[in-house]
Amino acid sequence: MRSWDFDLSKRCDKVRPVPGLILEKFSCGNEEIDSFFHHDAFLYENEMMSKTYSFIDRMSGNRIVSMFSLSNDSIKTNILTNPVRNKLQRNIPNKKRKQSYPAVLIGQLGVDLSYRGLRIGHQVLEYIKKWMTHPENKTGCRFLVIDALNVGEILLFYEENGFKYLYPSEADERDARNITDVRLKSRSMYCDLKEWIHEQIASY
Repeated sequence: MRSWDFDLSKRCDKVRPVPGLILEKFSCGNEEIDSFFHHDAFLYENEMMSKTYSFIDRMSGNRIVSMFSLSNDSIKTNILTNPVRNKLQRNIPNKKRKQSYPAVLIGQLGVDLSYRGLRIGHQVLEYIKKWMTHPENKTGCRFLVIDALNVGEILLFYEENGFKYLYPSEADERDARNITDVRLKSRSMYCDLKEWIHEQIASY
């Protein structure tokens, strides 16, 4: 199957995982992400700390294609350096600038190995962006944020989908997080949803 043949919106349904949905069959190939969805997702749900969603393939017996978890978050500007703060607030009017901006955290996101190469992850992120900016969204959300695993192909994936580094370099982020002499396990990234909307309008 070619990547452009798989249309997530036409072939899949977004559902909330329930015990009857066999999560153990889902594997994105990353042990940490798989473990979260297999063992921890419902625990986080019970504590009202995140919600997990999955896309299931109607044409393959409702097989899980992708899973992701979301939770409320914020970007606090008072802990950022001046250059980082200025970059983040560049498109926000002075009168609306705050010390904290509402955000949604993509806690985990994975695509099943059997669906790799079909640009599923790109479509999932596109769905989340549209969902968070829909007029009927029940809460304000200016940014999407993620702690992306510090792996080249994963960072590139988020860059290709409009995410930027909160800190310009790994060294800057280590300093901000008071971490020394250790390679960061993850990098803080964000997507400005208002900027994304403007890009969508300009492309029409």
